[in-house]
Amino acid sequence: MQFILYTTGRCNLSCDYYGGSFDPNVVPWKVEYRIGLLDDLIKGGDIVAFYGGEPLLNMAFMKDVVERFPDARFVVQTNGLLLDKLSPKLLDSLSAILISIDGREAVTDMYRGKGVYRKVLNSANVVRAKGFEGELLARMTLTRHSDVFSDVMHLLDLGIFDSVHWQLSFVWVPIESWPDL
Repeated sequence: MQFILYTTGRCNLSCDYYGGSFDPNVVPWKVEYRIGLLDDLIKGGDIVAFYGGEPLLNMAFMKDVVERFPDARFVVQTNGLLLDKLSPKLLDSLSAILISIDGREAVTDMYRGKGVYRKVLNSANVVRAKGFEGELLARMTLTRHSDVFSDVMHLLDLGIFDSVHWQLSFVWVPIESWPDL
């Protein structure tokens, strides 16, 4: 079983296609559930994916979950800006890290902000330098400015990511922003 736990609705970016933090009435900025309620659900071998907003804005919650369920496998979907702040213990608990990056520098920075591409790559390199042996995945959002082949190959050619997962940005923007469909 895979469980997706929202750690917070807050985000430390304001991406053009997403807009930043969730409305706190939709996805609370503070965790409002007790970890103990998960005791009968999460078993050894289950996967717990930390999600948000930016899940690393609530590392204390992540730490509590990891300590409570030591036999589960843990994954985080992050924009990557805070990866260098992970404690060695929390980093070691992760079997996979999905880092949001939209391909080439120009495309990533267009949507996520100037300099984000380089910061994300730096964080990914720091994680590897700290000995992270799990799967490091690029999580790419395709927009009308993306070139799927070029952007995927660019990310793979960097030699940092084990694989690239991509999604269309239909969730975040109106269909009218895709004039070629």
